[in-house]
Amino acid sequence: MKKSAFISDIIFAFFTLFLCTLVLFRYTGISLFPALLLSAICGTLAACAAYAWLKSKRKSFFLKKSDEAQKEKLMLHLALLSDEQKTRLFIELLSAKRFGKLKVYTPERFYSLRFSLAPVTADEALAYSRLKTGKPKTILCSKIEENAYKLCQKLGIQVQAGDEVYALFKEKNALPSSYLGEESTEKKYGRRVRLWFSRANAKGFLVCAALLLLTALISPFPYYYLVFGSLLLLTSVVVRIFGAIP
Repeated sequence: MKKSAFISDIIFAFFTLFLCTLVLFRYTGISLFPALLLSAICGTLAACAAYAWLKSKRKSFFLKKSDEAQKEKLMLHLALLSDEQKTRLFIELLSAKRFGKLKVYTPERFYSLRFSLAPVTADEALAYSRLKTGKPKTILCSKIEENAYKLCQKLGIQVQAGDEVYALFKEKNALPSSYLGEESTEKKYGRRVRLWFSRANAKGFLVCAALLLLTALISPFPYYYLVFGSLLLLTSVVVRIFGAIP
């Protein structure tokens, strides 16, 4: 929710109750000044209630966005781990024992680990269903194709995809402190600098330089505009010649 919408909703709540109660108080015979005062109090209470409700809703919205971003980082992290690293990670997470590569089991269930950039297919689910075990089977994965999910339901195989896996890591307080594939702060800064000084931005520097230099012609203090306009003009030329191609 945008901040402007947040504020407008609070104002709307105030004036809605203010006007309704003002009409009601005047209809019951209360004189104008006390009616205005009482209506303002009612409107303020409504605005406070709206503020509290919208703030909690807004906080929940941002938490969901944060969780979604962290879940995507976790799924990429798991996909980038080697098969051996995935196996060892889930042995520790589930207090399980190794059955083989990407397969672990607990006293209650048997797990197949299928974390990759591609979703689990129906053929992979079918191959897993042929595994001989007396325990209920579960596929832990990033995502799964719809037809594969339906097949798993028919075959009695439980599927725990991205959301459930993220919830499991969060519940066990086992989210990684750093994620594979995550861009470092230095790389982010370098990428932003390259974007700022890409050749596509030369036109923007040129327009800003032209505006500052034109302003210098009509300003009683032209030196500021001349200096910064000239710097921007020089920057536009340098960026146009040597800037990165986006």
